[in-house]
Amino acid sequence: MKDVLKSKILKNSAWLLILQFVNTIVPMVTIPYVTRQLGTEMYGVFSACLNWIIYLQVLVEFGFGLTGARKTAIIESQQELNKLFNNIISSRIVLLVFSFLIYLLISIIFHFSLQENICFLILFIIILGTTFQLTWLFQGKQNMKFITLINCFSRFISTILIFTFIKNKNMLYWYAFFYSFTILLSSIISMIVARKKYDLSFKFAGVNSIKNEIMDAKDLFYSSAMSKIFSSFGVTVLDFVSSKTIVGIYSAIYKIPYVLTMIFSPISQAIFPYISIKMKNDYNKGVIFLKRIFIPIIILFSLIGLLIIAFRNEIVLILFGKEYSKYSIIIIPLIVQLILAIINNFLGVQFLVATNNKKLYSNAFLKAVVIIVISNVLLGYFFDIIGVAVATAVGELFLTLFLLRNVIKVGNEMRLNND
Repeated sequence: MKDVLKSKILKNSAWLLILQFVNTIVPMVTIPYVTRQLGTEMYGVFSACLNWIIYLQVLVEFGFGLTGARKTAIIESQQELNKLFNNIISSRIVLLVFSFLIYLLISIIFHFSLQENICFLILFIIILGTTFQLTWLFQGKQNMKFITLINCFSRFISTILIFTFIKNKNMLYWYAFFYSFTILLSSIISMIVARKKYDLSFKFAGVNSIKNEIMDAKDLFYSSAMSKIFSSFGVTVLDFVSSKTIVGIYSAIYKIPYVLTMIFSPISQAIFPYISIKMKNDYNKGVIFLKRIFIPIIILFSLIGLLIIAFRNEIVLILFGKEYSKYSIIIIPLIVQLILAIINNFLGVQFLVATNNKKLYSNAFLKAVVIIVISNVLLGYFFDIIGVAVATAVGELFLTLFLLRNVIKVGNEMRLNND
């Protein structure tokens, strides 16, 4: 059984790596092209609207990516799987409606221009696609082959459309549509594949089932929402204290460390179901396994991060051009934030969530998010783009300290129980 599980981890890691490779390399090919075609201001408008969409996307996801994967991994009967499928999709449909109402509210409060409203509504296709996204199902089944192929196909189509039609700054709306198109197409195809492969049929769940599913995922939703605040709040602040041009520049440069996050993501997703089972069956073996993979991963990403810092001017100049290279210094705090974020994934997701201590995980995030909001507002107001970049690293550092304290607490309790 041990060899089978390890084999599944390797296979799913490989498929997830392919998926993240495509999701990483393709944007790094298209974004330099798009930033040049749209210009810093129009790309800033797109980035500002996308930033709001990301907040709503977290609301619709609502932590089901982890709770759904964990439940799928331990569910044994077809009936229970279909019930979980109905509960999650139904919950997301309810949250989809709620998210649109939120959009209407923020559009009025922040006085969105006609251009921003149109761009926002087009990008709302992302929220629709997220509603029916089934990565959690394939991840829990440790069968990422299908979702990888589906996403790669959708990304390929989107990329062709971008290079074919995006030719100048007047193509903002078309770019927003091609960008959103990927997730919607992949979600539609994955629903068809999942229905045939796992014999799933959808029936809208009852109010109590939806309520229970949401309540079970609420702690992870809080942490996911706060995680997005960590990565996105800087853009929100810049949108108020600076220009759309600076928003575009920050958003473009931020993509460089974000690529490393995308590379790490399949590793995290692949080992999570296995560690969840391991922690449940044998806590000590789960901890040993976690320690063995933690050290080489941190060393690898730290070395890559140092190389990016060393050649930051050349990298930004080649990718985005002279207008962006003036601000390449912000890569330093962003890389620091990235390394800390990987450490926090092991402390939070792979340990606290895997040992079913979701509340401790979300509590740590809640404390850290207060710090990052305050630091972003203050540093962003006084130091603009550099202040926002530094604030991101500061918030992640405090999160590391809070998570580490909770990990030590849980570890001590587990050892006492085992004794």
